[in-house]
Amino acid sequence: MPTTLQERAVMPGSPQHDQETPREERPRKGWLLAVAPLWPLGLARILYGYLWWQQSGWKVPSDDFGRKSGGGLWYWVQQQIQYPTVAAHKDFLVNVMIPNWTFFGWMVLITETYIGATLILGLGTRLGSLVAIGMAANITIGILSVPHEWGWTYTMLIMFPVLFLLTDAGRSFGVDAFLVPPLDRAAAGGSRLAQLIRWLV
Repeated sequence: MPTTLQERAVMPGSPQHDQETPREERPRKGWLLAVAPLWPLGLARILYGYLWWQQSGWKVPSDDFGRKSGGGLWYWVQQQIQYPTVAAHKDFLVNVMIPNWTFFGWMVLITETYIGATLILGLGTRLGSLVAIGMAANITIGILSVPHEWGWTYTMLIMFPVLFLLTDAGRSFGVDAFLVPPLDRAAAGGSRLAQLIRWLV
């Protein structure tokens, strides 16, 4: 017959519960589930975004993106052609990018400005991070074999947006913090568009 003690409900988290639950049966959080403050990632996101914003500044349309002066973007693309890491990448530069130089110059400028703006503002952070990963990977493939370039620089250039992509980095010091609650409510109501946009922020 059950005793009064056995009949009494024991609330999880109470001292009595802790005394009666064997230590090995208590739920444990692995190191992969450890929680850290988000604000350091928010600051890193802003600084990383500023890096891209600053780099977009020397893609100068009036100089045809370096083709007239031999500097800027033109110089670095020529370095990639001279010291290729991947033959197919060199073929793309020679056969596609150079013949359509002005178009690709604008694409580089717009893309880098977009990355900088989205990450500084924390607006659509995951989408901006995806674009940054693609752009950083392209730069890494092109520049890795150029003499005196440090490969770890480009590893970090890729890894930072990977961190932002896998976290809610835009919710600290970012516009995404204001967008997420209404998007979550709309997604819970069954809106697929809200679910997609929520993933991008």
